[in-house]
Amino acid sequence: TDVRRNSKRSRVWNFFDKQSETVAKYYLCQKIYSRKGRGTTCLRNHLKSKHPGEFQTLNKTDLTYKLKTEMSGSRSSRSHLGLQNADPLGSFNAIDESLVRMLIEDLSFNMIEGVGFSNLMKVLRPRYALRPINYYVNIICQDVYQRMHSHLMQQLSTLDSLTLVTSLYTNNGQGLLTLSGYGISSDFQLRLFRLKCEPMDKEFMTDVSSIVCKIIDNTVTELKLPKDKINFIIKNEETCVPDSRIVCSTSLLKMCVKSALDANEQLQQLDAKCVKIVKYFQRSRIAYNHLKCIHEDRLNRTEIPPIFDDEEFSPKWNSIFLLKASLLQVKDALTIYAEENNNDMIKIYPDEWENIELCNRVIQPIEEVIEIWSKSTASSVIPLVAAVKDSLRNDIHNYASSKTICSFAGKLLEALETKCIPLTRDIKYLMATYLDPRYKQAFFNQEEVQLVTDEMLTQLSRIQNHGRQPPPKSNVNLSNVNADVKTDSKIDSFLDNMLALGNNNLEAQYQFKNLLYLYNSEARIDRQSDPIIWWQSNPKYALLFPIVRKYLTIPAACNYSEQLLSKSTNFLSYWLSWDLDLSHENVCKILFTKANFGILDHE
Repeated sequence: TDVRRNSKRSRVWNFFDKQSETVAKYYLCQKIYSRKGRGTTCLRNHLKSKHPGEFQTLNKTDLTYKLKTEMSGSRSSRSHLGLQNADPLGSFNAIDESLVRMLIEDLSFNMIEGVGFSNLMKVLRPRYALRPINYYVNIICQDVYQRMHSHLMQQLSTLDSLTLVTSLYTNNGQGLLTLSGYGISSDFQLRLFRLKCEPMDKEFMTDVSSIVCKIIDNTVTELKLPKDKINFIIKNEETCVPDSRIVCSTSLLKMCVKSALDANEQLQQLDAKCVKIVKYFQRSRIAYNHLKCIHEDRLNRTEIPPIFDDEEFSPKWNSIFLLKASLLQVKDALTIYAEENNNDMIKIYPDEWENIELCNRVIQPIEEVIEIWSKSTASSVIPLVAAVKDSLRNDIHNYASSKTICSFAGKLLEALETKCIPLTRDIKYLMATYLDPRYKQAFFNQEEVQLVTDEMLTQLSRIQNHGRQPPPKSNVNLSNVNADVKTDSKIDSFLDNMLALGNNNLEAQYQFKNLLYLYNSEARIDRQSDPIIWWQSNPKYALLFPIVRKYLTIPAACNYSEQLLSKSTNFLSYWLSWDLDLSHENVCKILFTKANFGILDHE
């Protein structure tokens, strides 16, 4: 026994079970490995190449891994403890999987290495030894990523058409670029995948457009996507080539708001004053507590808005409007505070309060539209742009008492009329709107109706021609007939084919027009209904299905990077602080798993 104990003194044996003098079993994967020369060198080399996280622990004075010893002790005493006290390897794997999922969902990487979390795990699972963070990172970058990536390729292969969307979002020096894919399956299920996720820093942001093109090309090659399957590529403002036409609806709408604000000096001054007031209460806790007392205790109002607690303002496009909305909630308390403290700096006059309130009313429909677009397809772009224009025309008429707000609404309407013209006349958005049974031709003029009809007929003909087989070649041996007959037969053959093709085309065009007439004559469905479900339940329009799947996959917004960045804050902060030594490739893999968590991880 003493000799055997001495032969297993190496820390390598915390990971292996000695089966004989020449072989050992790795405790995690239960695979048998040869010891070759009966030493531990080959076992160490296996850890170093295949399990670097475990290998790093061999050089630590405090042994992190006690699992091997505990499992051996468990086997020797199982007859005394009974099966209910056993902690099999399967439960350890389940714990590993749970911790990995928690990290993917943005559990702080620091927490796993913290003393408190370690103590908690000792109470919950005394026999489970927490591994170094790199161990869990390796599971994400190897096992989870490969599983998701394989599932992604399998899912993409089932789609006939795909729309690619690029999005870049930056905040506090952190940038995140995403490439997404949208498609509709043969059973009319909307599919959404995040194909690539790349962290960006200032160095890369100097030439974003060329980087985006490379990422698209590399991803298409890596995923083996046929180029004829990719119908459209939609980019937000940050990923477009400078001075190129932007086709992201939310980017355009935000640009319109910024343009209208930049042209209104009175609103700019009022906004600056509101920011100063908020900062005043942020810097002085005495002033803040006084304001809080007035609002909550003396006026018996709801809890004071959190805007006064945040030292940094939100980078969102509408942050200034959110700030002014918060001030409106404490309007009475601010007025009382300014009077009691004789503080003109934070005093807002009645006409200024009116402008704050009216400005927020003007902007509210735009905020609602951008929120709707974040979850809908391009079919809603033209209708909602028309609705915003109508709202602005009403505002100009209703708020005539305030020249400042009338001017702002007028400039905003003017910006929409000019900047959104390319968008509302883009055939992609026209077709998407027409193929949405909630809207059809309701927002088109006669010219646009004809444009969409012609495009529908063209695409239907293209689909028909793509599926048509070429006419069979004649088997007549022309050398056995005289020259006159040979010439006549050849010309006759061509004429017959042309006439047959012409008749077929005329019949097909007639059939297509009847089909479109039938679709146009059906009543539009309720605006809250799902257009995809409507198409699925109407097989009589099967000829239109390939076109429907092509255009109803286009998203209305390119804003996913903002969502992913917000739920990856812990991970990116940990990585950027150099507490986690990761390659750029592995960072991209972890972001990929985060982005597709809940989409590709269910199998």
